[in-house]
Amino acid sequence: MRVIETNPVSPGVSLDSFKGAIHIALEDLDDDAALKASLSAAEAVVATATGRPLVSQNVEFVVTRGSWRRWWFPVLPVLELLSLAVDDGVGGWLDQPLSGAWVQQAFDEPQLVLNSDWAGHGLSGDLLRVQARVGGDAANHLPQLRQAIILLAKEWFEAGVAIDGQDVPKMSFGVHRLIKQVRYRRPLEQL
Repeated sequence: MRVIETNPVSPGVSLDSFKGAIHIALEDLDDDAALKASLSAAEAVVATATGRPLVSQNVEFVVTRGSWRRWWFPVLPVLELLSLAVDDGVGGWLDQPLSGAWVQQAFDEPQLVLNSDWAGHGLSGDLLRVQARVGGDAANHLPQLRQAIILLAKEWFEAGVAIDGQDVPKMSFGVHRLIKQVRYRRPLEQL
């Protein structure tokens, strides 16, 4: 998955709400750059680990074509199917109409369905480029996602400002539990 959003993606947890949720030294609360870096990295890790981006964004998937008519997205929710294109065999893409293609079960197990009328079936390219809008406030487990981001960012920030020689901390049990509670795994594709 590749983010193709043209506008900057706003964070799912604001810097102010992060500062209000953590307990760290007052002098460290002014280090906005380090706090934002920890928060941004934690959000990316949690979104990847759970398959649930906290903020809606336009993304792109490149899928190997075959005889399948149904493909499960690796993230949820899928808010909108934006475009489909088939590779032309020489490094380019041939845009295809969306008629005959749709997203089914967008908030549960999102699937791209291509019926027999979809125009791309007649092309010989090996790859399908799928662009969609995914994630956002429609996700069912926002409290767990936000809490996992806050806990992980706090751990990383504190590890980065520690002055004594300590081992690099591993992700805490609490973060693991929160991620495990809301992880989305797509089912295996059937041919």
